[in-house]
Amino acid sequence: METPSRVEVILDKIYNDPANPAGFAGVNQLLIEAKKKDKRIRKKDVIEYLEGNRTYTIHRPRRVRFKRSRTMPAGYLTDVQCDLADFQKLSRQNNGYNYALVSIDVLSKRVFAEPVRTKKSKDMVPAFENIFQRMEMLPHRIFSDKGTEFTSKEMMEFFKQKDIEKFTPNASTVKASLAERCIRNIKQRLYRYMSEKHTLKWTEALHKIVNA
Repeated sequence: METPSRVEVILDKIYNDPANPAGFAGVNQLLIEAKKKDKRIRKKDVIEYLEGNRTYTIHRPRRVRFKRSRTMPAGYLTDVQCDLADFQKLSRQNNGYNYALVSIDVLSKRVFAEPVRTKKSKDMVPAFENIFQRMEMLPHRIFSDKGTEFTSKEMMEFFKQKDIEKFTPNASTVKASLAERCIRNIKQRLYRYMSEKHTLKWTEALHKIVNA
């Protein structure tokens, strides 16, 4: 059996740490973090490492690019996009949590996430409260799709009490595109984490990956 090279050891330690910004991520993120450990590591080294990593290759997405209208924020945490990541198939292994509420600041791209059991306001309100507690200030505006988990009477009243403007797109096919892309990235990293650790408990790694 071949002894792993120093480069492989460095990459392996970074990639398999969910609390690292490059944990279970892609080529560019892993290269950035690896160069902090050894400036001699090349992009070619990272690509070769990832191509030989089963958790990376089996969860590699097919990329389809669409034109999206851009949201122009006024400042930090003025405009936040929200969406739900669906984990219903793994509910039993995660104490009944079916979704992750994901919020992303449009300007800084900073991400906040919280596990949610249902789409009902009794679960969505506490999830938003937990996210707001981790923000330095309340957002001025929240953008989401037209799902009732964001637009129900109870949720609209909640946003009103917080003095937050709630926006939904007019076109039924247009959603919070930034939040959608963020969710794809989070789910990809979580599934790689679960494959590597042989677990189905995404809730135990969600905050580590988001805060990395």
